[in-house]
Amino acid sequence: MYRIALIFAGCCAIPPLAFGQSAGDAAAGRKLANEWNCLVCHGPDGNGNKGIANIQIAGVRRIPRISGQPQAYFIKCMRDYKTGKRTDDNMQTLAEQLSDKDIRDLAAWYGSQTPRAQATYYDDPSN
Repeated sequence: MYRIALIFAGCCAIPPLAFGQSAGDAAAGRKLANEWNCLVCHGPDGNGNKGIANIQIAGVRRIPRISGQPQAYFIKCMRDYKTGKRTDDNMQTLAEQLSDKDIRDLAAWYGSQTPRAQATYYDDPSN
């Protein structure tokens, strides 16, 4: 049993080390999300914001719910916005200004949030 626990612990440590990054700080990510006004579109916990239901941002009618996203996926998306591989005028402008640490911190914050069963981003059918 001890051997299994050691193997599991080792496997958990490998992904961040393999990519040359450390885990993000969720508390710092929360502060950063507030400073950068991520909550305007994605809501305070990443579950969306019905308050912008009639606003079209960058010609797109959908803002994704980002709560509970796997951190590696969130980091990849933000890096893709930063490099222009993924396009959205608003997200690219924001991502270009974020450091890798900022992105990891945001990933930790949003990854730690619990997605609600009923999405509240603004293509929610209940709007």
